[in-house]
Amino acid sequence: MSQAWIDIRDLRLERGGRLVLQGVNASLAGRAVGLVGANGAGKSTLIGALLGVLKPSSGSIRVLDLEIPLRAMDLRARAGVMAEQAGVFPGGSGVDAVVFAGMLSGLSRRESLRRSHRALDALDMGEERYRPAHGYSTGMKQRTKLAMSLVHDPEILILDEPTVGLDPIGRTQLLRLIRDLRDQGRRILLSTHVLQDAETVCDEMLLLQGGVVAFSGAVGGLTGAEDGRMLATGSGFDAAFASKLGELGFGEISGSGERIVFRSRADGDLMPFWRLAAESGVEVRFLGRDHPTLEEAVIAVMEGGQGGK
Repeated sequence: MSQAWIDIRDLRLERGGRLVLQGVNASLAGRAVGLVGANGAGKSTLIGALLGVLKPSSGSIRVLDLEIPLRAMDLRARAGVMAEQAGVFPGGSGVDAVVFAGMLSGLSRRESLRRSHRALDALDMGEERYRPAHGYSTGMKQRTKLAMSLVHDPEILILDEPTVGLDPIGRTQLLRLIRDLRDQGRRILLSTHVLQDAETVCDEMLLLQGGVVAFSGAVGGLTGAEDGRMLATGSGFDAAFASKLGELGFGEISGSGERIVFRSRADGDLMPFWRLAAESGVEVRFLGRDHPTLEEAVIAVMEGGQGGK
């Protein structure tokens, strides 16, 4: 199992005299972690605490094995942050904005310019980088903000609602870019209220509800995809077929007639199912995992259908 790069213990944090985070505990090791929850759940407050911008009332935080807020400056040098509300550098071009961000991180102007073009190339900005940023579409502004967070070649990316305001094509393109960054080895914390975005990019999830953790762990553990439940539909799934399936090592079998639900074998091999179906004259129209969508699973947790981890 990978080592956790975010470790939070009994974190409590007040803002404006109100306790926003009420004992948050999480140990997260995924390549990309989705931070999800309703408005007011504490997502932005938690990001502020992770970066050392907001000081906890009690508890402990370690990010990249750095104690926060004690070593917040060390963390910020190794992190790229794309804030939801922040804009691009006013009055200049896209490349000006990225160069400015690089210089703020401590790079010389020459090195910042070199890295800015590299980041903008990776995000497919083309000649648009030379246009005034105030005339950019929302999608171009989001790409520029992402380039600003990448210019100093950070180990981790903290992205707060990166697809907000994008049309479907722009959203798909940006998520693909973020997924590519994840696959290149960067750790990503993606804060979003769009569960499909989290499902597309993330392998772990931290779900906040009212300032506490409703779920923390692998996405498959939230949806039930890891429990091996399979659904087959078609015809001929009678009691005799179910009995033979059980003898082959498939567990907890239920259903009859046109559908059957079972658990895959310990070795995950489904070929015995297909052989039995052929021998029994069963018609299989569909075979796939039997688990809820991420949105359905999150709603179930928030409505009290499942205890948090």
